[in-house]
Amino acid sequence: MTKKGIWLAQETTPEQLNTLKKLAPDYELIEAWNDNDFDFPLEDIEIIYGWKGQKSSELLTNNKSRLNWVQGKAAGVDFLDLDGLKEKDVLLTNGSGIHSISIAESVFGMLLAYARGIQEAIRNQTTKTWHQTDRLMELHDKTMMIVGTGNIGKEVGRLAKAFGMKTIGVNRSGHEAANMDVVIPQKDLVKKVSEADIVVNILPLTDKTTHFFNDTVFNAMQKRTLFLNVGRGPTVDTSHLIAALDTEQVAFAGLDVFETEPLETESPLWERSDVLITPHISGIAEHFKKRLFAIFEENLQAYLAGEELPKNLVDYERSY
Repeated sequence: MTKKGIWLAQETTPEQLNTLKKLAPDYELIEAWNDNDFDFPLEDIEIIYGWKGQKSSELLTNNKSRLNWVQGKAAGVDFLDLDGLKEKDVLLTNGSGIHSISIAESVFGMLLAYARGIQEAIRNQTTKTWHQTDRLMELHDKTMMIVGTGNIGKEVGRLAKAFGMKTIGVNRSGHEAANMDVVIPQKDLVKKVSEADIVVNILPLTDKTTHFFNDTVFNAMQKRTLFLNVGRGPTVDTSHLIAALDTEQVAFAGLDVFETEPLETESPLWERSDVLITPHISGIAEHFKKRLFAIFEENLQAYLAGEELPKNLVDYERSY
């Protein structure tokens, strides 16, 4: 009888591989993070670990496919064929939580680069220019609006509180969230955004969040707001952000994600001194393999016991 397969699309350590062999002795483990390495019948794959969508069309259009559960490697799942997965009743879990520390630290790295003049000093160093700017700011006592209060948002809030900042959380329903002084529903953001000195976007990408940050939102901000995007690029209308920067409605934008990636060379964002660009690196985590495997291992134990998956089960209706 053909063995059921677990496709390890994410590299594992020898210790992790041994753990999987003990947990799932009835499954064949296929280590193949490169498509060219794959030599196992696709229809016999039941579980995928660390999937980025490889061989998606072959898996989801194969009527013989036994695929039943996918453990994604990222918090966002918008790049996967959600309709195809839903149609085949495939369970999908994401990597929510594994990037919280790295992304939160990136947020404050970008903020401090602007607020304390570090970005300008780096530019001046290349020309050996000694210039003491007097237009600096402290983060202490500032108000930060955190749009998206999931694991990343909570960690951003924790660091904000350490800096002595006030935090306003924004989520779909306005439910309470850790490290937020106040939480408001998403529908009230335009009415409340002027209270924030700093706005951090951590929204997932869905039909409802595409171009969520547009001229309506930017124009409702207080003058010279600082804006950071570590969520998804298409949640921001880039042309409207540039317009807000031109009028100094937004004084500074720290951007790790973009509508088009890589960011096209002709984009005017590259030339702006009021923009800090990082190439979608905020989620790169030192302990990524360890944290992702911990989620997978807990879910796998439940899966093999016939129980509901306890960690990060994606709701296809919400797309996260």
